[in-house]
Amino acid sequence: MRAAPLLLVLGALSVSATACKSGETSAAKAPESKKKFVFAPRVGLVFRHEMKNLEEITVPNSNFRDSVESRILWEVTVTEQSDGKYIYKRRLVELGLTVNGATVLSGKEIEPRRAEIQQVMSKDGHVIDVTGTEQITQAIVSLVKEPAKARVAEMFSAENLRQMLRARATDAFEEVVGKPADVGSSWSAKENYGPLKGKMVYVDSAIGCGGRSCVKLKRAFDVDQQKVGESVRLRMAGFLKESGADPAAVKLVDSNLKVEDTFVVEQDTCHMHDSTMLQEGQFVFEGPTKNRVSVVLTSKQTSHSEYPPPT
Repeated sequence: MRAAPLLLVLGALSVSATACKSGETSAAKAPESKKKFVFAPRVGLVFRHEMKNLEEITVPNSNFRDSVESRILWEVTVTEQSDGKYIYKRRLVELGLTVNGATVLSGKEIEPRRAEIQQVMSKDGHVIDVTGTEQITQAIVSLVKEPAKARVAEMFSAENLRQMLRARATDAFEEVVGKPADVGSSWSAKENYGPLKGKMVYVDSAIGCGGRSCVKLKRAFDVDQQKVGESVRLRMAGFLKESGADPAAVKLVDSNLKVEDTFVVEQDTCHMHDSTMLQEGQFVFEGPTKNRVSVVLTSKQTSHSEYPPPT
């Protein structure tokens, strides 16, 4: 468990997917949209935000399996400062973690620690700061027993958590604020997540979301197959050594990782409701003697926010 999990390496983190950055233009020569995405969070709002991740690397016809499944539940409170900045206070309510089928954390242990972070947002939806991740890391690691403690400390390090939350906030706000909200609109995606290079964002359809009006967006990526392959190679280093191969001498010769990314957001506030990122692919590595091994990667990251019903 030396390498960071792909949910943090690839930005999943998140965790979770895309929603709201001013300044970009829509597709060339497209009619000017009358509706735009606006960052206008409901001040005083308290809601639950659930993030799930399942990722697995397997080698067909072998017993090798590196599987990590997590569920994170936050209680989020939105406030506004006198200078116009918004504070998203996130308290960690539950954290469930399973590694290779073995339960590391069942979920409820973290709540009594009252661990929380603060996410400071500008009035136009840009991330200014994320603080408190060190306390989150300490609270999580203190609950984990050996031999899983080192891997969990790496997975949920303060920096990894900070990057995950920054990426999620960029997705939820910066990527679409000021962009056209009409169905059929599109624009260039500027946000990159490690090996995933954002290419285009499309407004796919109008959709209901908890009694409010939302739109479903899709994001297309260019994938740096070599970088993803390197992450996979690091994850299977132990298997390669046990098989008599030098991990450093094994090279990626073929890959076909595919990515699907969708998210649902309110165009009038940029409150994110749901997001899903799927990653599936096979990687073929070759050793100095031309012996080959195939590795299958499957990853699913989902995010769901449960808001109070409209009044």
